[in-house]
Amino acid sequence: MACPSIFTRVQQRTTMNNKNLQGTGSKKTLFSRNVFLALIGGTVIGIVVALYVCRPTYLILAELESGEILHRTRVEDGERFAVTYIHSVERSPVKEIFEVRGEAVYTMESHTESFGAGMPYEGDDVEIEDGKFIIRNIDRKVHGGSLKVRPSSVFPHHVRVGGEVITISEPPYAEKNLEIRIVRGYFKGGGNIGR
Repeated sequence: MACPSIFTRVQQRTTMNNKNLQGTGSKKTLFSRNVFLALIGGTVIGIVVALYVCRPTYLILAELESGEILHRTRVEDGERFAVTYIHSVERSPVKEIFEVRGEAVYTMESHTESFGAGMPYEGDDVEIEDGKFIIRNIDRKVHGGSLKVRPSSVFPHHVRVGGEVITISEPPYAEKNLEIRIVRGYFKGGGNIGR
């Protein structure tokens, strides 16, 4: 039996050490790649979450039956808008103030000249200012989260949001059942514009 020479043993050890070093290098490469992919994945998820949370909010004025959008304007969470009209029975001006909260509408205030039939009157915080009853702090979510309105073509009827005044007692709004709703999204003023 021949004894392996010192040269053969050194060569075997060198080969084993090279294999170990190559294994360590591939482990480092694999680790680096996984860290890189995790960072890319985390960044993408972070961007998607940020875009979802920061979606723009729109007040949509649409025909109730068809869902056709007649008007769209950008609003912010917590922003207030008003619906003003002449009450058909009392023949007195009414101003109702609403607030945008997420994708819901909340009734906040009502300004009227009397408490006759059909006039809004709920609330504990009632003041009289300039001859008008003002009910404040109503803070009640509108049933269904959106406001349904049937504007009169006889009396002026408006939606006031920001600096904008939309006369809904004139075409294309007049004599239609309207819905005022809040939507959030990037495409055509909201994610789910239709029904």
